[in-house]
Amino acid sequence: IKGIFADSTFEGQIRLGSYMCDFASDEKTQTVTAVGGRLKLQTASLNGISFGGAFYTSHAIDVLSGEGDRFGDYLTSSKGNYTELAEAYVDYVYYDLNIRYGRQLLDISLLDSDDVAMTPNTFEALSFRYKVEELNLEIFGANVQRMQGYDTGYTNVLSDHWMQTGDSGTNVFALPYNQNNIATNLWFYDIGSTSHIVYTDASIGYDISDNKSVTFSAQYLHEHEVDNSGVEGSIVGFMLEALYEDMVVMLAYDDLKVDNSKSIFEGFGGGNSYVNMQTTTIGTLDTDSKSFVVSLSYDISHVNIFGAYGDFEADNKDSGHLREIDAGISYTFYDDMADITLTYIDTDDKVIPSQSTDEIKLFVNYNF
Repeated sequence: IKGIFADSTFEGQIRLGSYMCDFASDEKTQTVTAVGGRLKLQTASLNGISFGGAFYTSHAIDVLSGEGDRFGDYLTSSKGNYTELAEAYVDYVYYDLNIRYGRQLLDISLLDSDDVAMTPNTFEALSFRYKVEELNLEIFGANVQRMQGYDTGYTNVLSDHWMQTGDSGTNVFALPYNQNNIATNLWFYDIGSTSHIVYTDASIGYDISDNKSVTFSAQYLHEHEVDNSGVEGSIVGFMLEALYEDMVVMLAYDDLKVDNSKSIFEGFGGGNSYVNMQTTTIGTLDTDSKSFVVSLSYDISHVNIFGAYGDFEADNKDSGHLREIDAGISYTFYDDMADITLTYIDTDDKVIPSQSTDEIKLFVNYNF
């Protein structure tokens, strides 16, 4: 029993973030700089049972942040800080079976950590995974009750950062399959009295040579409303990726259909559409629309240069038309324990120009 704690492991991350946003509506600029990160403890296993916990925190640096309505709360809360016991779970492993209960990280379709600000989303859940190695198949299931993180609205919540995932939680069942260059996923979601969701995707890759390949992917999502919740729609998408030595080119297309007076639900954190960008997602217009994104990234030693262009247009052109350009550069150093990323985001609203924005993000991470 002493060994459980004596052989525990610590890991964490220190993150410095800076964010600036220019609004076309009133030529106002919001800024914020914050320091934070996370510290995690994982105990050793005793008969397959272990425990884990992690604190997440973010604190605005006042002298490097705007004041009043020029304070941007993207990297912290509206009161300038938050600290949360975001992970606290018991874990059980028996051969190929893994059961986890408590506050935990999840990175699955429609339930995503979405680590785009200072700290990722986490979820209060009972989850299990069972790997069927001989079939290259995994069986996944979960009951998710609450989540916390940027996507729950730290910016508007001063006390409890945890948000219900549906009136009675969300039940998930999935069958991911992966063998060689073929991968498929089939997901079922029951979000209480909100919606029943089916999501599936598949990808097929072809290796031309050691450093040249192409991958074709397709996705389909269907949401059926429950109890007149108003959540109903579908997404059909395709993506083509090409790798040529140190360069990756991607072209993605998604078609969104939303029934009259209904809306699309993009998940608890992030969303999984192929065309989702830094700011604009497939559901931003929340009406019948067609969207495409083309992106390019290039690696030079420890440097990655990336850029993307997206066009999101409603079938009824008066209902919305957005264009977004993302461009940036990242550098990894200190034996890959540290990295710095600078991103510029230009969102152009063609229907309501006053809603256009320019954003700059800078993140410096040190992992230990």
